[in-house]
Amino acid sequence: MQRNILVRVMALALAVSFLCGCTAWQGVEDLLRAPQLSVDTKEVQSALNSHLGETVQFKYPNQGDFLTPYFFGDWDGDDQIDAAVLYQASSSANVQLALLQRNEEGSWKVQSTVEGLSATVDSVRLATIQNNGGEQILVGYSTAGDTYLAVYNLKDGSLETVLQQPYTQYLVEDITGDEVEDLIVLADDSAGKTQVQVLIGANDGFTRLPAIGLSDEYFSGYASLAAGAGARDGQFLVLDGWTGAGGQDLASAVFRYDSTNHRMEMTKLDGTDNLYRDSLRYAPCLISRDLDGDGIVEIPTQKEDTGLLSQTQGKRYSFVHWMDFTSTSSVKSFGILDEAYNIYIQLPQEWEGDLMLKDGANDTLEVCNLAGDRVLMRLRITDEPSMSSWYTIGLVASRQIQAQIASDVTELTVADLRSGIHFL
Repeated sequence: MQRNILVRVMALALAVSFLCGCTAWQGVEDLLRAPQLSVDTKEVQSALNSHLGETVQFKYPNQGDFLTPYFFGDWDGDDQIDAAVLYQASSSANVQLALLQRNEEGSWKVQSTVEGLSATVDSVRLATIQNNGGEQILVGYSTAGDTYLAVYNLKDGSLETVLQQPYTQYLVEDITGDEVEDLIVLADDSAGKTQVQVLIGANDGFTRLPAIGLSDEYFSGYASLAAGAGARDGQFLVLDGWTGAGGQDLASAVFRYDSTNHRMEMTKLDGTDNLYRDSLRYAPCLISRDLDGDGIVEIPTQKEDTGLLSQTQGKRYSFVHWMDFTSTSSVKSFGILDEAYNIYIQLPQEWEGDLMLKDGANDTLEVCNLAGDRVLMRLRITDEPSMSSWYTIGLVASRQIQAQIASDVTELTVADLRSGIHFL
């Protein structure tokens, strides 16, 4: 697993330096060296092995912000750094989580251990949910295609499990606006019906708000959760669901916390009077997300009046708007989707409604004016190095994404394309 992490780091470093025009090979020799444990990590590892009387197998999360079995934080609010380790010992088939704290001599000592829910760690994150001055440890476990979430709290020097439940997806957001993070879980209930549950930290446990869900009249399943700010004060929860005759299209619903009734309720939006209709899209990769990193969740849409599609490459390209429906000026981004590679490329908004996409020579895509008599730019994905007026704007599947901008175009630059490309 360490080798996999190293490979990811190398690939990212090479890609970034390549796109920035930097010398890619400087520092690669350092990347090839075996990862070195920090002093604290070595001490934690030694203390754990000594406590258990064996050399344990450390467990790495499959995804998330923590791709390491070691993580550090102040989990009891005493302003002292604690350590936690994910491992598997010979005495158990499941993952174990160990808490370590420094003693008076400054050495790490195991204070508490707790058994996890499977032998595989899906993800780890830290959150401030309980409002007890410290942080909680959230661990996602996976087994046989199912995922389970456990929330651990540190109290009086011991780890306690304050939540265990199956989940499909979860978020940690201050959705209620009380300046303490809440836990939002997408999961099936005991009857097998998928619902969204908002859990608010209370008395070392959770208070559950009434569950919310998508209408069975319009939706056949759940695709994704996202949460973020909007044009109006407060946080908005966006639910994407599968819809359409084959259940392969997407649409969205938006909920907001009602502090009077203490529940999540579907909210009226300034940018639409029919969100289901206006958020319909037909590409499975078009999941709502904070596309531009401004804290607002954008909902993608595929509108038919944006331009013409006149190409023969399997209709893999389409025009996409990313919308903030909490605002009256709701268009946040406009561009092209390549469904073959799940790539979105942002274009100038002044081009909206006056574009035609059509095939060019040698498997290129031409972005033309609506009349089709002026080529504004060309796109291609190729194994060939960039040359002449072609510029590399990204990498996908070990191939280069290249663009060629017409010399008379002033609204768009290569730098704009590089910063406006998103992998969905």
